[in-house]
Amino acid sequence: MRAKTWGALAAVLVLSLGAASCSTGRTADTRRGITDAAYTPLRDVNLMRQEIPLILRNLQYPYSTATLTDCAAVAREIGNLDAVLGPESYQPGPDRNIWDRSGDFVEDQAIEAVQGTAEDLIPFRSWVRRISGASRAEREALRAVANGQQRRTFLRGYGASLGCPSIIPPPPPAQPARNRN
Repeated sequence: MRAKTWGALAAVLVLSLGAASCSTGRTADTRRGITDAAYTPLRDVNLMRQEIPLILRNLQYPYSTATLTDCAAVAREIGNLDAVLGPESYQPGPDRNIWDRSGDFVEDQAIEAVQGTAEDLIPFRSWVRRISGASRAEREALRAVANGQQRRTFLRGYGASLGCPSIIPPPPPAQPARNRN
């Protein structure tokens, strides 16, 4: 191996260890992010593929109402999609203080650095991804997630039209009015 490749590999390992040792409450997320970044070259040559969950793989048409008989069926399907897709973007996250947020920033930067270094290990990466089929597999996974998000959004609207009260999550708490005195 060339010295540049060894240097890049050493940088990935050093950043992995440094970011994994951070503990701002997101250690598991950081380790998962570092691990995902380190697997980038294996995904680029299509030795590893992102697993598409069965519920998303079987989703043909996101606007189907054939299985939606009542509010319980709608809520059950939304719950299944929430388990696979995670929270929706408008749902508020946990309250974190300035120290936790700054630690989150450092962890995110470390993950991005490892990701960038891992992507640089394979020369002509875009062509390798295209030839190996990794680009196509990634597009299919992204399309499945987008279809799942469309289905969940449709289900929330459909449940609201049926008058299901538990379908629509409560709005985020209102921000207190600031006194301008």
